[in-house]
Amino acid sequence: MTQHLSLLYVDDDADIRTVVEMALGLDPAITVRTTASGRAAVASLAVADWIPDVIVLDVMMPDMTGPETLAALRRNPRLARTPVLFMTARGRDTDIKGYLAMGAAGVILKPFDPLRLAAQLRACLEDARSLLDR
Repeated sequence: MTQHLSLLYVDDDADIRTVVEMALGLDPAITVRTTASGRAAVASLAVADWIPDVIVLDVMMPDMTGPETLAALRRNPRLARTPVLFMTARGRDTDIKGYLAMGAAGVILKPFDPLRLAAQLRACLEDARSLLDR
């Protein structure tokens, strides 16, 4: 049986938020919430009684980048162990290694295949769990 996941997707581009929400909605075991900025995500999760199973952050956002958002989320003890994935068009090996060194559980590259996004997300989480188990 597929594990149910609650997910927060953070991206300043409304069109991409819509596509991600629709793509992940194809998997009935994923519940998606979205927000338009890192600052809004940090603020809402600081007071919310809801903690997502995974957070997916766009890297390049105005005001507060994905890496800055990750750092702010990690300062909240309730979110310190929540897996965070980056979604980005910056896919050079050095970029990806940098995101992982920051504590990201994985990286999904843009453009992504909407029909494979849920499987790709689950694969990233499984890879991250495998690394933790070592």
